[in-house]
Amino acid sequence: MTGKAYRAGLMAACAALALGAEMAVVTQAFANETTQGVAAPANEQAARPGVTSVDEIIVTARRRDERLIDAPVAISAIGGKALATYSVTRVSDLATMVPSLIAGKAASGSSASIFLRGVGSTALSAGFDQSVSFVMDGLPMSRGRELSLPQYDVQRVEVLKGPQALFYGKNTTGGLISIVTNGPTATPEAGIKAGYGFKARERYVEGYVSGPLSDTLRARLAGRYSKSDGAFTNSAAETYTDPLGMQRHRNAKKRGGQEVFSARGTVDWDAAPNLTFQLKAGLTDLKDGGPTDVLERICGGGRTTPFAANGIPPSPNADCKINGVSDSSSIPSQVAKANYRYARDGKMYADFASQFAALTSNLTAGKFGITSITSYYHFKQTDLNNVAGEAYPATFTQLADFEQFAEEVRFQSKFEGPFNVLFGAFWSKGDFDFNTDAYIFPVPLDPSTGTYTTFKRDNGFKSESFSVFGEGTLNLSDKLELAGGARWSHEARDSYQYALPAHIAFAAAFPGNIRFKDKFKDDNLSPQISVRYKPETDTTLYAAYKQGFKSGGFNISQALSAAASVDAGRFGSETAEGGEVGLRTIQFGHDLSLNVTAFQYTYKDLQVQTFDPQSVSLIADNAGKLRTRGVEADFNYRVSSAPGLSIRGAAAYNDVQYMDYVGQCYSGQTIAQGCNRQLVAGAYSAQDYNGRTPPKAPKFAGRFGASYEREVSSSATLRLSGDVSRTSKYNFTDTLRPDGWQSGYTKVDASISISGPEDRWTLALIGKNLTNELVVTSANDIPFAGGTGTGTNTGVLADMSAFVENPREILLELSLKF
Repeated sequence: MTGKAYRAGLMAACAALALGAEMAVVTQAFANETTQGVAAPANEQAARPGVTSVDEIIVTARRRDERLIDAPVAISAIGGKALATYSVTRVSDLATMVPSLIAGKAASGSSASIFLRGVGSTALSAGFDQSVSFVMDGLPMSRGRELSLPQYDVQRVEVLKGPQALFYGKNTTGGLISIVTNGPTATPEAGIKAGYGFKARERYVEGYVSGPLSDTLRARLAGRYSKSDGAFTNSAAETYTDPLGMQRHRNAKKRGGQEVFSARGTVDWDAAPNLTFQLKAGLTDLKDGGPTDVLERICGGGRTTPFAANGIPPSPNADCKINGVSDSSSIPSQVAKANYRYARDGKMYADFASQFAALTSNLTAGKFGITSITSYYHFKQTDLNNVAGEAYPATFTQLADFEQFAEEVRFQSKFEGPFNVLFGAFWSKGDFDFNTDAYIFPVPLDPSTGTYTTFKRDNGFKSESFSVFGEGTLNLSDKLELAGGARWSHEARDSYQYALPAHIAFAAAFPGNIRFKDKFKDDNLSPQISVRYKPETDTTLYAAYKQGFKSGGFNISQALSAAASVDAGRFGSETAEGGEVGLRTIQFGHDLSLNVTAFQYTYKDLQVQTFDPQSVSLIADNAGKLRTRGVEADFNYRVSSAPGLSIRGAAAYNDVQYMDYVGQCYSGQTIAQGCNRQLVAGAYSAQDYNGRTPPKAPKFAGRFGASYEREVSSSATLRLSGDVSRTSKYNFTDTLRPDGWQSGYTKVDASISISGPEDRWTLALIGKNLTNELVVTSANDIPFAGGTGTGTNTGVLADMSAFVENPREILLELSLKF
């Protein structure tokens, strides 16, 4: 049997057994398993023998343990078992489980593109914080490179939607992804999991050991190692000669491969009956073919052959299709070794290493619980990237080195009366170095500088954040709760850019020795109020008004050309204001859970980024306004008449529009196509975005699925699961190019597993993206590959480099517990 036939057989088996048994699709809160399954009371279950019930999900969205149906927030909660069902080991994989979430890799700047409800931050500027940020085990992260961190031994993921001002350290506008990993257990336990992915030839193993060290001390150690060849084909020639007669070589036969090692340790100490400590620390080391290893070319304006960049003929190995095939090659070793920082031997690569530690202390003192979270976070990444394939050297290197210290202190009252308070303070200090060199024009070596590079820059910033926050909660009756509070934030950021001498041929376009410094400060008060009404124990109605804030700063990714300036690099703070109403309920004898949320928020001075392929500059700006409104719903139904069967679903309708925004034209956009604003030097430079849908904002996204579980013998349990997700079309370009649309797509995930008693062993076959959809999450123009005539009567659209999600994958996995 051939390898293709074998893989096809596995795919068919996985789809037929899982989907054929129970067709499906998922949930916003994959509620048939949860972080803490609080099932129906024992007496109620006893009264209904043989009838299952929907688990009640415990979340900490308000920094307190409460049932999901009691929390007046818009949240999708996913437990560790749900993540394991489909082998979700990356944050980008969550996008298939949370409708309206679009997340993927990117090349420059933050190396991540994360959008929720149509709101987010593209990757271009390294000076931006993410509108959708992360908190991992209490540690705040907002740089975007957290997308690279592997996820394993996870207890739960909470995706909080809309502005988040009060409860998670730094204020954020678009939403927040909170990841909580498993802690130590009171009894000894251990587990190991190993698997193989057939498409990418991924080999992986992960495991954990947990238990008590003494009566007051417990520990847990978890880790993961994986290595893959990649799921995409590299069509580049083994050797290709560049215009200067130097040789370029294919990076590898496959694209998208990587090697990752990660480890995390946790220690819990009960120092006293009223004092506990938890220390979590970990590290990750990731090596792959660089952020651009998954790029594919989209040719501008419907062209069927790549554009001849600067007159250099395109490679015959390049095409204009999103088909899993692209030409990726090294740069000549002579270029890489000639004062081209971080280029190493010329092969495309990325090395990412991170370390973190978080100490959480909890003290009960009288009527107050006091929590302190002291954290440290560091990452360093170097990479070499090529966005134009093997024919033209549109390459750049990056050093991203970030270090952060943070401290949060919270006081939460435990009064017996109807009124309680939560208040505290947050402080963080960051130091970011972001250096970049570029080789984007083939010229002979410059003997005076000893380099081929087009430009070289050192960039970075030092930031400091301080905020105080508080909320009061008043129970007006047994059924009615009123809560209100605010966070006051102070943000300060000192940024710099310094141009180093590069090739003399580009001294006029990119002069050396330009130095920019900028100091930014801003204050903000973000209030929030919510009303919660509980007509019965298992039903909640709520309404909330919220504001959010994200600091402005300086665009440290702008090109230092002769026309560059400090003023051109500045961008203002982003704010959000609006509200939501929601229903949370469990009905039909605890068989059905249902959550519905309607929302509307307006974003002012939304931070936006675009790329100009002619000036090779990353441009940061503030949009006037953006309005997002919509309805989200999810349900989980345990079928009482068919024990072991559960059905789930989630859907999101989202209407997003720019308002009062005139911004950059797309490259090659003519006057007739709408580039008719802001006349500069005989050509227009801006278009009107008012009333248009921003990028990565699909109107509809939904997921529907089912699971079935039954004992097939006294020593074995069979589990089947399947999910179908649908996402409507969206534009993946920042300038809303007419040829930058991702059409609507449908993905199918499925799994089948057999387990022994108490799940001591489990053998699983998992299918991801069985429909083999190649989805583009973002794209940017390729330098000098068109993009001319902008704002005139005749324009030429640039070719684009597009980031593509992984294709179909089938995994075989064995898990053991001890």
